[in-house]
Amino acid sequence: MDGLRCVTVILTAACNLRCTYCYQDRKQPRRMDWETLRAAVDLLLGSRWDDLTLWFGGGEPLLELPHIRRAVEYAEAARPGDKRLLFGLSTNGLLLDDRCAGFLAAHRFSTQISFDGLPAAQDGRAPGSFPALDARLRRLRRRHPRWFAKEVEVAMTVTGANLSVLGDSVDYFLERGVRTVNIAPRVTPDPDWTERSYVELRRQLGRVFEASLRFYERTGGVPVVLFRKTSEAEESGPVSDWLCGIAGGQSLAVDVDGAVTGCVMLAESYQTFPTRLLRRRVGALRLGHLRDPNLPARLAAFPAAVKAANLFDGRLQKHSRFGRCRRCRYRRTCSVCPISIGRVPGNTDPDRVPDVVCGFNRIALGYRSRFPCQAGVPDVEARSVRH
Repeated sequence: MDGLRCVTVILTAACNLRCTYCYQDRKQPRRMDWETLRAAVDLLLGSRWDDLTLWFGGGEPLLELPHIRRAVEYAEAARPGDKRLLFGLSTNGLLLDDRCAGFLAAHRFSTQISFDGLPAAQDGRAPGSFPALDARLRRLRRRHPRWFAKEVEVAMTVTGANLSVLGDSVDYFLERGVRTVNIAPRVTPDPDWTERSYVELRRQLGRVFEASLRFYERTGGVPVVLFRKTSEAEESGPVSDWLCGIAGGQSLAVDVDGAVTGCVMLAESYQTFPTRLLRRRVGALRLGHLRDPNLPARLAAFPAAVKAANLFDGRLQKHSRFGRCRRCRYRRTCSVCPISIGRVPGNTDPDRVPDVVCGFNRIALGYRSRFPCQAGVPDVEARSVRH
């Protein structure tokens, strides 16, 4: 257990929104008790690593702000002097009032706001929420400029319904001073995506590319994470067999009831697993309760269980309607959430990548390959998308 670098605590299975495309389809009024939260913090602090991250998730974690405050206070008091402890959370932003923002800024929280952009996009996520979030961005930038620039990021979910305003939405975030923008397709099936969507995606990402290039040439910064790269040799060298790092054992998620999983996408408190393919493979990946004395042994056996699930590895065996991954020039840099494979309706093939995800990656990585390398430019590391 001493190899952990990050623990995500799911503070609540409740949320103040009901976003249509969210994979969390079983939100309910369940919350983590203090004893479980403290045990999760203790688990992280027992790691041998010097740099540790405690991430707060949900549901909507800011519904449990008193819990967050208490956990931070406890963790900072219990932290061994030789360890650096970082905090972060993912939020829809609607509860980010002045008191909350002041606390997050004071403790330098990495804060990811799920926000899809202009009203035409954001209304598909949460109707009528754009004015409140726009006001939040303005106020955060004005009251906490240093924290806002370095620690606040926006996570945009691209769908067939909001695709037509993607370029305008990125322009809007840049105008508001956002300096980290993550763009990703939804992980659930998208009924609004059509053949014409790929043409529109190419056009919209072309606009994002041009705006990002102008920003980089003017400031040296790269706000769109997709275009952050420190090497021109991305398309050469060995290919990782893994689609994600779940089997590495350096990151765990603790559900509201103390159940431990390798990733928030496997937590059961707030979601159902809609396909037989997913249900059969997720069951074998349960690690048991946080206080289970057999947890270290279960974690030691976890990489073998992940491999046996046949969703998370075998990159070169994967395929979509666009072709085999082994023949794709972007196979080294492609990012696919393995759980999205199991969410394709009727899919029984663990190697069948969703077409929308594959198509998005092919177009996006094509633009990425043309973006200048930022070797030597500080703060260009891509952050993990946690939404």
